Amino acid sequence: MEFEIHADGSVSVVVHDADGKDILQSAQAADRLQERALRREYEEELWHVAECCFEPDFFKGGPARSLITHVREVYGDELEFLWRKSPGSAIVRRKDTEKWYAVFLAVPRLKLGGSSKERVEVLNLRVCPGELDGLVDHRSRFPAYHMNKKNWVSLCLDGAVPFEELAARLETSRRLAGK
Repeated sequence: MEFEIHADGSVSVVVHDADGKDILQSAQAADRLQERALRREYEEELWHVAECCFEPDFFKGGPARSLITHVREVYGDELEFLWRKSPGSAIVRRKDTEKWYAVFLAVPRLKLGGSSKERVEVLNLRVCPGELDGLVDHRSRFPAYHMNKKNWVSLCLDGAVPFEELAARLETSRRLAGK
């Protein structure tokens, strides 16, 4: 398989068989089952190239970018994009325990209990037992989206929660994911 990635982001691909024939052109004449299997392998290889060669850039807001930089500089941890069906979601885990301590997501406010379909970047963090009730305000702090709602909180990364608080809560979440 030969990939050519152009400056405009477009990709050209030529797939050869063992004899050097262009498989994609000859696949048009092949049966549908073989064509689907080839397409699956092709897409899998494209994902592999993307994962190895490009850094995802899904989080655009200042608070999200600042926290991602903070995680890298302070803890040496990197975002992990685990779900191909949800490429704009990433986790951060401790190296020593392999436990997650943060999840970055972009979700519609409706999913948090809001009234708008506007997408908002959120950070899911672990919280100390019993702390959640006093923390949730249903404006910028919510019971965690798509996580255990007793031990996790979702914080909007729209500027409503100060960076200092986000960094402190991130530290607590990381500590709670420890041994």
